[in-house]
Amino acid sequence: MSSESRTVSVQLPDLFASCSPFELRVNRHCRSVSQASEAWLRETGLRSECAMKVGLWAALCYPGADSSQLRLATDFLSLLVHSQEQKTPADGNRAFELASDRLSRVAYKNPAWFMRFNRSMRSYQDARQHLLNSTRIPDLESYIELRRDASGFKMIFDLIEYAGGLNLPERALVHPILKHLTEQACDVIAWSEDAVSCAQGITPTSRPNIVTVLMRERKCSFGGALSCAGTLVKQNVETFLATEREFAACADLATNDDTRRYVRGLRDCIAGTVNWLYETERYLGTKGYEVRSFGWVFVPVVD
Repeated sequence: MSSESRTVSVQLPDLFASCSPFELRVNRHCRSVSQASEAWLRETGLRSECAMKVGLWAALCYPGADSSQLRLATDFLSLLVHSQEQKTPADGNRAFELASDRLSRVAYKNPAWFMRFNRSMRSYQDARQHLLNSTRIPDLESYIELRRDASGFKMIFDLIEYAGGLNLPERALVHPILKHLTEQACDVIAWSEDAVSCAQGITPTSRPNIVTVLMRERKCSFGGALSCAGTLVKQNVETFLATEREFAACADLATNDDTRRYVRGLRDCIAGTVNWLYETERYLGTKGYEVRSFGWVFVPVVD
């Protein structure tokens, strides 16, 4: 049976309003590090045709990093984006080998951190493999768990420790409050990315995202699912803020400066990524400013 193609006009959720509690900060080394990283990408042959602006993304997520820390973070985020653009996980995973030498030097200085980072990378690779091989849309609960790993944001959050020179105590790493904050931040960012990425189009072979999962599970239209996704983002921001208040009242966590800075880093990643979604040409092409102002997009849909 032939597929039917159409274009629908929908309004993206107001992600900026939902994420307004989070201050946007930028690293002062943004321009110089971005230029150096882009030159490195050209040498490796990984430079994209569109303006990804990964250097800006890294500078917004890690505003307090020094230039060398920001450079590794920027290069790694570029490799992460490249891996996600590949059709097979094996092709995407090979990109990370380009940063293996520098990550090994970090591992020598902080082996415990590197073990956590490596676990996050393996979880990302396994989850992405699962999503690419899946022939059906998962239920909402299963998708949320899978997306946390497949988004790659666990690695991005691990880099908060590296970029900030932090040393999180073991009691903080296993504390349920900090784990909840990390999961909630991951959900806010991943669902926001899902909503914005829908502007690229929806086809029967598109990888599952929060919008297509909601369309199936709640039997709603594309526009209705986008609106529902926006509501979920807003609710999760409110949940994050409530958990953050629990964090502030917990003496085991809030009295440790590195743990407080990690939570500040989660806030930076939320604000920075949501803003970057409209700055990069990866999702909205050159219309990011227009969509940011008015919210409307024309989306190709293949039934």
